[in-house]
Amino acid sequence: MRIVDCHVHIRGEVDAAELLNQLDENGVDRVVVLSQAERVSLERTRERLLETAPLLDVARDRISGLAWVNPAIDGMAELAAEALDGMGYVGIKIIPDHWYAHEPRLEPFWERMDQLRASILFHTGILYGWEDASRFCRPVYLEALARYPNIRFAMAHVAWPWCEECLAVMGRMRAETHGEGRQWQSYIDLTPGTPPHIRKQAVANAISFCGPERIIFGTDCSLPNRMDAQKDMVRRDLALFDQLGLDDRQKQRIMAGTADEVFPARHEM
Repeated sequence: MRIVDCHVHIRGEVDAAELLNQLDENGVDRVVVLSQAERVSLERTRERLLETAPLLDVARDRISGLAWVNPAIDGMAELAAEALDGMGYVGIKIIPDHWYAHEPRLEPFWERMDQLRASILFHTGILYGWEDASRFCRPVYLEALARYPNIRFAMAHVAWPWCEECLAVMGRMRAETHGEGRQWQSYIDLTPGTPPHIRKQAVANAISFCGPERIIFGTDCSLPNRMDAQKDMVRRDLALFDQLGLDDRQKQRIMAGTADEVFPARHEM
């Protein structure tokens, strides 16, 4: 079975050959890495993006990247566009850092992303760190993106503890497809966050409500030295899908097909 991990952090210098060996050992075909975060500086964000960009050229079919940006920083729209058009990134990573998506000051950023038909991975749900930022990461605030129909976005961590709110947003965005020519913009990233005692039900609810076509597998592992858990997470979720009665086609869609659609490898673009 083809496996794509859509959510792996970079927290230091990464050796590309070692990463590819780790993916082979873990049975993972492709990984989508997130550049390191920068919260306040446009120039430091550029530096972070340029640090990761060379890794994305090593094996385009196996290593892809999301550019981690803060839309509230002046000038970020054009830097994000540069990351997508000139640095080799296949999408954008965003944490709502003490702002809400519907704020007027962010409209130019969303308009630019809409022009670029960008794919965005949002952190949603509880956020361990970044002061009191969790309240800004509720999925309901992302319904503002309905005004930008060319943006595709995924809500990470099933938005725990707001898992049902996440599904409500999925339904809201699905309702927009009743308009002529509108695509369903939203997806759910299964990356952990949901604790074991509710994960099975949360995942089952997401698949039942949205269908496997809207679900993306991810691990939230970190590079360079915290990838050992990736193999166990693959096994765990595949076992969970067996318990839920998913067939091979449905499992394949979640484990790779959706990520290949939303964040396609550069050789497929």
